[in-house]
Amino acid sequence: MFATLRTIFAGQAARDTEQVRSYYALDLIDQKIRETDHGLSAAKTSLAALIQRHRAERTQAHSLTKRIDGLMDRARSALDKGLDDLAAESAEAIADMENELTRRTDTVDRLDRKISSLRLKV
Repeated sequence: MFATLRTIFAGQAARDTEQVRSYYALDLIDQKIRETDHGLSAAKTSLAALIQRHRAERTQAHSLTKRIDGLMDRARSALDKGLDDLAAESAEAIADMENELTRRTDTVDRLDRKISSLRLKV
């Protein structure tokens, strides 16, 4: 008997839920559209920030490449002049810059992948 009553109440609750959803369907759809619009706006903002960071990292990497080239020329000149101490300092600085360039290049590659993925989703 209790099982039958429980089934009846569950059926009535399901019908009531269905009626409420039907009655408020447009409101529910509007809310889902607003949530989706908000999510899309957030994704676009994230994409713009990633693109800006990518450009900055790429610019820094290019700048480092130029600085390394200039320092290499000065190190060669120091070696030609017999200034071994200056050449050693230059070599150490070049090694540090090359390590930083590697990190920045890796960051640029990682950002490329993130940007491509996010563009496909947006």
